[in-house]
Amino acid sequence: MDTIYTADEAAERLRLTNRGVIKLGKAFGLCSRRGRDYLFSEADLLALWEVLREPPKQRKPQAVKVAPMGDWMKENSWLFRPSVSVDGRQMAVLRYLSSQKAPRSCKDIKRAGPRTVESFLKQGFVVERARSAQGDPMIVITDKGREQIAKVDRSIKERAKHGKSAGGWDRST
Repeated sequence: MDTIYTADEAAERLRLTNRGVIKLGKAFGLCSRRGRDYLFSEADLLALWEVLREPPKQRKPQAVKVAPMGDWMKENSWLFRPSVSVDGRQMAVLRYLSSQKAPRSCKDIKRAGPRTVESFLKQGFVVERARSAQGDPMIVITDKGREQIAKVDRSIKERAKHGKSAGGWDRST
């Protein structure tokens, strides 16, 4: 049998307080009790010493892998407005132009003024084919303008798939 130490002797060997050694011994089951006295064997003191040892420094845990944001955006793009350069009124004008064979001036297009036509020309959504008698540009839609319509149509279709309305992008002209 190993040497048996009282709580005071164990505290002295471990350089702790009497109460500290008893608390640790009780918490980890590394002591014996007889009445009011706590007794510690050599093996108990070695085990308590191991409990007191500082664990080695651990590296930072690896970052949690998160799905790329692009995947989430693809799945939930219907929640957001389509990324187009026109608003609802301008979209109605582009839709009207896409249904026309002949060039039209801003006077022929409902809800389109000279600034709308100028904006479309700058963005490349329409091209000028001629000039009207009043000097207004006669325009036709380009492939770039049709792309804007296609983006909005895809958005409307995706929203409808999820039971939502067109989101302000009605198809009327």
